Order: sequence, then C-alpha cells, then structure tokens
Amino acid sequence: MSTLLYNEDALTGVGRFADASVDLVIADPPYGLGKDYGNDSDRLDAREYLIWSRRWIDAVLPKLKANGSLYVFLTWQHSPEIFSYLKMRLTMVNEIIWDRRVPSMGGSTRKFSSVHDNIGFFVNSRDYHFDVDAVRIPYDAVTKKARTRSIFVGKKWLEAGYNPKDVWSVSRLHRQHAEREDHPTQKPLEIVERMVLASCPRDGTVLDPFMGSGTTAVAAARHGRNFVGFELNPDYFAIVEKRVAEAAGSRSGVKREASLSSVL
Repeated sequence: MSTLLYNEDALTGVGRFADASVDLVIADPPYGLGKDYGNDSDRLDAREYLIWSRRWIDAVLPKLKANGSLYVFLTWQHSPEIFSYLKMRLTMVNEIIWDRRVPSMGGSTRKFSSVHDNIGFFVNSRDYHFDVDAVRIPYDAVTKKARTRSIFVGKKWLEAGYNPKDVWSVSRLHRQHAEREDHPTQKPLEIVERMVLASCPRDGTVLDPFMGSGTTAVAAARHGRNFVGFELNPDYFAIVEKRVAEAAGSRSGVKREASLSSVL
C-alpha cells in the first residue's frame, strides 16, 4: 500500500500524476459559505466559486481511470450548477443525501432548517467498479424474524444485508466525539469508508484533492487502498499525517511531500 501526502494546492500538484491512474476521487471542497480554513479559499463570491469549481474539476477528472468513480460533497446552494457541469463529463449515478442528524434547537424562523449535505456520485463509464457486498447493512433481528417464511429461507440478501439507500443518516461529528479533530467541516469516517469500500478495488488508488482533516486518507489506510492527497493548510496537513500514521499502525509506506511554499 502506498500513501502520498502533499502539503500544497491540488490544482497545481495533481498535474504531476499520470492521466487515467486513479480509481476513485473523493472530493470535499470548500462549499463557498465563508468558513475559516486559515485562508481565503471559502470566501469567493458565487460566480468566482463556480469558476474555481470548474478549475479543480478540469484538473482532477483526467486522472480517473476509464472505469473510475467520483464522489463530491456539496451543499444545496451550489450543487445544481456543479452537478450539471460534471454531467457534461461523467455519468451521474446517484445524488446521495447526507442527513447530519442535526437536533432541533431553534434556528431560523424565515425558512426551513438545513440539515443535510448533497453528495454527487459520478462514474466515467458503464463498467465502473462497485462492490455492493462490501457495504451491505445487516438486517436487525426483528426484520430477519419477520422473514422466516419458507419463501425467504436461504436467501442471500437476507443474510448478507441490504444495499444502502441514497439517504445516509449519519450524525455529524460533535466536539465531544472521539473521532473529532480541530477542523470545522470534518466528515464522519463511516460515510467515507462506504465510498472507499464500494467504489475502489482492493489494489486501487484513491485521490483526495482537499484532504482537510484526512478522513479519506484514514479510510484508505484502514482498508489497504493506495492513496494520494493534497491539503493546502499546514496545520490540517499535520492532522492528516498523525491520523494516517495511527491508522496504518506505523509510518511504513507513508511518504510525506511538502511544497516549496510550506518549507519557506
């Protein structure tokens, strides 16, 4: 297993990698909502944000193999435009709704509370890799008991579990959560592991152009996938290194690359 971590801008760094060399892209870019990532990357106006989004898409998509897949985290404000642009280049398989399980605690009285993220699942061709058996969800005991009639006995799906739906109800990471790092938009490992297991073969490579707290890198390390990732913020990059080392059990096979700007 190879893990390459780069402390630099993916828009320039990804060009060093060969086209058609990556099985899976998992992208969690800034949403354009003004979050503080230690730089101005999330403080573009709507027009500039969409132009920037097209730039990273154009830089990353050539790296996908012919049967490769892409997942992208977005929010409702910009997902229609970005999904439309991606559909000019790829085939859209699903729009996944991540229900963040946000508790009811007041909120705006002029609109409905936003409690979900939009995830686009795109593929390069019809023969894309997808291992549904790796991500099946076991049936609970009550459901299995209700399916004890003879017509269900011995059915593979009953023992293996069911295919995840396109609404993923997974709690956001609260500050008290053991998984939580010092990052404002950290994604739960449970979500990203599902993407890696379903859409990257065991000997495949995952690319993350916006590592953030490193959740995708951890998922790849935990499940023996090769990984290439970029993170511009040096503080977040240090978090990624720590988490990947812990996930791998040692630093063996993990290579750190620093951009010139991070060294000076």
